[in-house]
Amino acid sequence: MNSNNKLNTMRFPFLTVIALLARCTALAANPHDLPDGLYTEITTERGVVVGELFYKKVPMTVANHVGLAEGTLGPAPRKPFYDGLTWCRVVPGMVLQGGDPTNTGSGDAGYHFPDEIVPGLRHEGMGVLQMGNDGPDTNGSQFCVMLSEEHRLNYQHSVFGRVVRGMDVLPKIRQGDTMRVKILRLGDAARAFRADEASFDELVKKASRYSGPREPGPDAPFDDPDRMLPTDWDRAKNFNYKLVNFEGFTGTKLAVRLHAKAPDTNMDSWLAKEAARLGVTKRGALAVYVGDGDRWHIRIGEESAVKFCQSGANGEKATPVASVEEAVNELLPAAAKRAESGIAKTATRLAPGEVMTDARRLKNRVDTVIDALIFKLE
Repeated sequence: MNSNNKLNTMRFPFLTVIALLARCTALAANPHDLPDGLYTEITTERGVVVGELFYKKVPMTVANHVGLAEGTLGPAPRKPFYDGLTWCRVVPGMVLQGGDPTNTGSGDAGYHFPDEIVPGLRHEGMGVLQMGNDGPDTNGSQFCVMLSEEHRLNYQHSVFGRVVRGMDVLPKIRQGDTMRVKILRLGDAARAFRADEASFDELVKKASRYSGPREPGPDAPFDDPDRMLPTDWDRAKNFNYKLVNFEGFTGTKLAVRLHAKAPDTNMDSWLAKEAARLGVTKRGALAVYVGDGDRWHIRIGEESAVKFCQSGANGEKATPVASVEEAVNELLPAAAKRAESGIAKTATRLAPGEVMTDARRLKNRVDTVIDALIFKLE
C-alpha cells in the first residue's frame, strides 16, 4: 500500500470523529434537536408533545400562552399556570381541550383578550393549536389541540401553532389526564421574545376588536329567518361571528342567507338587489340557500371575480376557469362531497338517543359551502 492510501485510510476515521464532535456540540447547544424557534413542550401521562408556536404571525396569542406557561402572566402569585391542570374536554377524533383551572370548561386566568386571526392559518389537520373561546374576543387560558381537520372553526378560533413532535401521543390522551407545559426558546429571536405583562398589554392594546353585529339578521352577514339550522346551540350566531371575523381580518365581505322558500320569483334580480343592499356588488360574495328546491344561489362581486376564477379548491393558484358560473359549478359539488364526510363524522359524535336530523345535515352543508367560498376569496 502506498503512502497516499495510508493517509486516506487514516483521514476517514479522523473526519468521522470531527463530525461526531460537531454533532455533540450542536446537541449540547440545542439538546432538543429542533430548528430555531419558540416551542411549547406539553408533558402528559401518555407522552410528550412539542408544538411550534407562530410567534411572528400571532404574537399576542403566543405571548399569552408563553406568559402563562412561564409564570409571567396569570393570577397572583405568579407561577407556571398550566402545570397540574387537566385536559378538561376530549372529543375522540376531533379535539383535546385544556388550560381551565376549574376543570369545567368555563374557567380562565382572570382576563380575556381579542381574537388574532391570520388568513391562511387554518384548522387543517391533526396537531393544530388553537384558542378555546366563548365567542368573539373571549380568549383566555384555554387552548385546544386538533385531532382532525376542522375548517368550520376557521375565523372563529385563533390558530397559534402546530405539533411537530409527539403526534402519536395525541390520540392516547384521555379526559382528566394532567399536563405540564414548558416553553423552549431556541435561537436568539425566540429568546428575545417577550411575554411579560407590559409587553402582552401593549399587544392587546394594539389589537383589533370585533366590530360587527352580534346577532344574525337581515342586515348582518348571516341570516336564517326561517330557523332552518339546529336550535340546540345558536348555530346561526356562530356563522355570523365567523363571517364578521372574515370581513374584519381580510377586508372581504361574505354574506350568507338561508330561506325555506325562494324570497322572489326572479332570483337573479333579487340577488342583484340584495348584493347591492349588503355591499358586496364590487367586492365579496352573496350565497343564498333555498330549501324548496335544495339549491344554492351564489353571486360574486366584480372585483373578487378574477381571484375566484383563478383559485383552486383550497385557495391555491389554479388554471383559470372561463366564468364565475363555471367556478361555482365546480365549487358546489366539491363542497357537497365534503359535507357528506362531515355528516358521517357528526353522526359518530352524537350522544345516545340523538339522531342525524335534516337541520344537522344542513348545518354541515352550510359549513362546507362557506369554507369553500372563504378559501377562494381569502
